[in-house]
Amino acid sequence: MKKKLFLACYALLLTMCRTYDQALPVSTIDELSCKPFTDYSAGGITKGVECSYTCPNGEKVGPRDFDLDPSLSATKGDLNRIFCGIQPPTFTPVVTLAAESPTPVETPTLAASATATVTVSPTAPAPLFTGQVTMCDTGGNLISFRLVDSPPDLTGKTLTVEIAGQPSSCEINPVNPSLITCTLPPELTFPAQVVVNLDGAVVNDFTLDGIGCTLITTPVATTTP
Repeated sequence: MKKKLFLACYALLLTMCRTYDQALPVSTIDELSCKPFTDYSAGGITKGVECSYTCPNGEKVGPRDFDLDPSLSATKGDLNRIFCGIQPPTFTPVVTLAAESPTPVETPTLAASATATVTVSPTAPAPLFTGQVTMCDTGGNLISFRLVDSPPDLTGKTLTVEIAGQPSSCEINPVNPSLITCTLPPELTFPAQVVVNLDGAVVNDFTLDGIGCTLITTPVATTTP
């Protein structure tokens, strides 16, 4: 009886095994440690990375499983939220009212033999988002967009973002100012339209297809046999 029980346990271990490949590169973000793994089970072979992270308070969290190295698309602020539950502050630009211009003094109008009408086309506002998505967490309802190469100074400006017709709260990453993280509407379905307004002018209007939006969802810790 004991021999049969031992053989049954041994067979179970053979069908549930995880190996690690230490030769592959690890994460490039400080306090994040990842190692590639391969899971062998009766259902097939699964590959991914097993990551641990040290929170700002010194607590080490993990290991947790991801499809790919989180540092390829997430920022340190994203990791603080995913592993440590630290929510980023809400970005709220300050609205500055322009000072009233003095009333111009009327000048005499000179008569001309011929009058030409000149039409000046208004200059289109420069886009703020590149359209590239660097992180999309449908579990935490957050998404990070890449900004233009030289992000404009938003001090004193009013920035509004709508995703699928719903207002979104956004925050520029304090460590990497080329990224801005915005909230996603609950139970969002794709495709979804993204409209960005800066001081009342539309600077971006594009469609979010949702590709990759299940990659960095908040993971569930697994037990390694």
